[in-house]
Amino acid sequence: MSTRTRPARRTLTVVLVVVGLVVLGVGAVGVLGYCSVFGCTLFAEDFEPYGDQATAARARAGADTAALADTLVAGREVLATAHADGCVSGQNNWKIKDTYSHECSVLDSRLVPVTTDADAVGEGLTAADTALVRAGCAPAYPRSGLDRVRDEYWNEQNPQVRQLGAAGLPGATYSCPGDLTVSVDPTSHQQRGGALPVASDPVYLDDMLQQDWYTASDATALRESGSELALVITASSTYYRTRF
Repeated sequence: MSTRTRPARRTLTVVLVVVGLVVLGVGAVGVLGYCSVFGCTLFAEDFEPYGDQATAARARAGADTAALADTLVAGREVLATAHADGCVSGQNNWKIKDTYSHECSVLDSRLVPVTTDADAVGEGLTAADTALVRAGCAPAYPRSGLDRVRDEYWNEQNPQVRQLGAAGLPGATYSCPGDLTVSVDPTSHQQRGGALPVASDPVYLDDMLQQDWYTASDATALRESGSELALVITASSTYYRTRF
C-alpha cells in the first residue's frame, strides 16, 4: 500500500512546487508591471535625510554654497539673504525615469543692488558675468550667460524692459566648480508683486527641511532702493541622493 502512494506523493509535491513557482512568477511580473506603470520605491535605497551621511554632506554643501555666494557679491551691499534646504522625490515609471529615488539640495541666495543708473545696467550685467567667470563658473547652456541677456534683451525694443526695466530681463544659470550651480535673476525697483524671483533654473523641493526665504519686506526694501539693476544670486548644491 505504501509503495503505491509514494509516486503519487512525489507527483503531488512536484505539482505544488510548480504551482508555487508559477504564483511567485506571476506575482513578480505583476509587481514589476505595476512599478513600471505607476512607479514605486520597493527596491529603492533607504532614504535618511537626517542620517550621518546626509548630515555631514549637508554641512559641507551649506558651507560651499554660502562661500560662493559671498564671493560673488564681495564689495557690494547686500539687501537681504535667503536659505533653503529640502528634498525631492524621483519618479520611476513608464513615462519618467529619474536617476534618483530622492535627492536633497541646499540653496543660499543674496539680493544685491547694482546700480541706480539705467544707463549702467549693461555694465552691471557685464561685471556680474565677469565675477562668475573669475570664480571658475561658466554658463550652464551655450550662449546663456548674462552677456547674452545684456546683448539680446536689454534694449528699448523689448516690451518687458519698457514696462519693468531690468525686472523684465530673463535670468542666467552657471555651472561652477565643486558641482555647484549659480542662478542669477536680474530685477529692479520696478519689481512687481510681493515676492522676489527665486532662481531662473530653480531646484524644486517637495519636502522642506529648512526654509528662510525672501519676504515681502525684502521686496519693499528693493523698491525703496531705487535700483535700476539688482541681482538675486542663488548658489545651490545637491548634496545627498539615493537610487531606485
